[in-house]
Amino acid sequence: MKTRVYIDGYNLYFGCLKGTPFKWLDPVSLIETLLVRSGASESALDELAVKFFTAEISERAASDRSSLNDQRSYHLALNNHCSNRLQTIKGNYSIDKTKFPKVEHDERGKEKEPRSSERVKIWKMEEKQSDVNVALEAVYDAVTDLTLEHIVFVTNDTDIMPALRKIQHHNELKLRKPVKIGLIIPTRKSDTERKGNKSLKDCADWTIEYIHDEELQAARLPCRVFGPRKTALKPISWFKHSEKVQEVLNLLSQKGVEGSVPKAWKWLERPLHRADGLEDIEGIPAELMDDDTALEIIHQHAKAYADYKKRS
Repeated sequence: MKTRVYIDGYNLYFGCLKGTPFKWLDPVSLIETLLVRSGASESALDELAVKFFTAEISERAASDRSSLNDQRSYHLALNNHCSNRLQTIKGNYSIDKTKFPKVEHDERGKEKEPRSSERVKIWKMEEKQSDVNVALEAVYDAVTDLTLEHIVFVTNDTDIMPALRKIQHHNELKLRKPVKIGLIIPTRKSDTERKGNKSLKDCADWTIEYIHDEELQAARLPCRVFGPRKTALKPISWFKHSEKVQEVLNLLSQKGVEGSVPKAWKWLERPLHRADGLEDIEGIPAELMDDDTALEIIHQHAKAYADYKKRS
C-alpha cells in the first residue's frame, strides 16, 4: 500500500520531545514502528515518502544561545541519515510586536472578558506556514498521484481539517481509488493532559492516540551521523545527563588522550576494553549514554583511559 506521511515538526516537538532525551529522533524509523502498531504494516514507504515540516527558529527568540545551532545540527543529521526517504520542507519563524489583552480580575476576583481588559504590548513569536504546507502537499499528492493509497498525518493541529475534508470529498467523487487516511497524535502516553482532537480523529480511518517512550527511544539517531560533506553531532544538552556526558567528552578530548571531540566520539563508538577493577557493559558506549548505570561505567573507563594515556 503506497503511503505518504506528513509530519508537523513543531507539533511533534512540543507534544512528544521537548524536555525529553528523545529529541535526536529518526522520524522515518518511528513512523515504520507506528505503522506496524496501527495495523497498516503493509504500508510501503518508498523514496521521499516522509515529509517533515518545520522552520528554523529565530536566534532572537531562542531559549538559549545554542538552540539555533542545535536545531541546525539536527536538520543536518536528518539530511545525512534519511536523505533518500525524508524530505524536509521549511516554513519560517516570525517575531512581531502587537497588542493583546492581559488577564485581569474584577473586584470580585472573577476574570474579566478580553474586551474589558487592558491591552499590553507584547512580542508575538510563531512558526509560520507549516500547517499550510502540510495541507497543500497532502491534497496535491492525493489529487495528482493516482498510485497513492494511504496518507498519514502526524499532528494534533486542527488547522489541517480543511485538507482532510478535501481528501474525503475527493474520495467521494470516485475519480480514483479512495485514499485511506491515518492519524498519529504526537503525544506521549504519560501525558494525561494533552488529548487527541476529536474532529481530527473523526476524519481518519485509523488513529494512534499516543506514542510510547520505548518507541521514541528505539528510534533515536546515532550520536554521530556521517554525511558526504559534514558530520552531525548530537548536542550535549540533548542527552538525559548532559553534564556527565560533557565530563566524559572533556576527559577523552584532552590533548594527549584523543585530542578532539570527534575523536572522543570515535572512541565511544568502540566496545570498552576490559580492565581490572572496572565494571563492563554490553554494547557500544555511544549508544548507552542516556542510561544512568552505563554512563557511570563509561565515565569510569574514560577517566582510567585518560589517566593511562597521560602516564604513557
